[in-house]
Amino acid sequence: TVRIRAKVDEPGKYTIPSRLLTEFIGLLGNEKVELETTEQGLRVVSGHSETTIKGAAAEDFPVLPSHQPTTSITLPASALRQALEGVIFASASDESRPEISGILFRTDAQHLIVAATDSYRLAERRVATLSTEGPEQHSIIPSRTAQEILRLTPEDDTVITLRLGDNQAQCLLPDTEVLSRVIEGQYPDYHQIIPTAWSTKASCDSQELLANVRATSLFCKPGINDLALTLSPEKKQILLSAANTQLGQHQGSLPATIEWPTLEMVFNYRYLLEGVQSLGGDDTILEFQDQNSPGLLRNPKRPDALYLLMPIRQ
Repeated sequence: TVRIRAKVDEPGKYTIPSRLLTEFIGLLGNEKVELETTEQGLRVVSGHSETTIKGAAAEDFPVLPSHQPTTSITLPASALRQALEGVIFASASDESRPEISGILFRTDAQHLIVAATDSYRLAERRVATLSTEGPEQHSIIPSRTAQEILRLTPEDDTVITLRLGDNQAQCLLPDTEVLSRVIEGQYPDYHQIIPTAWSTKASCDSQELLANVRATSLFCKPGINDLALTLSPEKKQILLSAANTQLGQHQGSLPATIEWPTLEMVFNYRYLLEGVQSLGGDDTILEFQDQNSPGLLRNPKRPDALYLLMPIRQ
């Protein structure tokens, strides 16, 4: 629901095709628009044009549902925007497992935790809230709803409100209200697989890592996207390599601070690339236990963000 300023001579309501109206209004530019309902439809007058769009009686529009939230939180719009940008890409596109096709919104006394996973990687952001009322809540928001909220959320510190319930979620933005059903089901307890200790740790320049991943990706096998990542403390380097029987092979390296021992793992280059990009910052920290356990990527200046990446097992 969106509210905009207007001079109303006579209140009324009407239902019209949204796509047609959006495309038509977009072609009018920044002209004043007059709307009037007639027996023929919605009359739109602007500049030197007059148009009538056929629609239906407002009574035919579905009744908007009422919302009974259990938890309400307020936070800056920019904080929610950064959180959604940092996780939304990691949600599953396949809806065969609906619970991971959405975005997890979880609350505690002082934070909103936003997470997304497709079972191969996981992104999480923790946002400090301005206020929280009600019990801790877990709600799985459909990705399409989350993308719409992201599109509508301003980039400044405008205070917005999220109201979460057992069956619905609501986002209150300036002059705009988004109400959505939540996805039923239990979100995976991903905390069990987040490493609490590491055996090999590396720190490197984020831009150099991204450049090397992009170069190496050109030689990855299509459909597998396998990129070998070797942490070499003796050489003080991260080595990246890929081989393709049709195209050839490539090996690159970049300087890094590495704590023992040497470790080699294989990752999907696209997941690695998106993880480093989402964390941002000048440096990236990579932490691993062994070649078969998930790796943890972090931005040293962003303790509120993490990215978990499963290796390709050989």
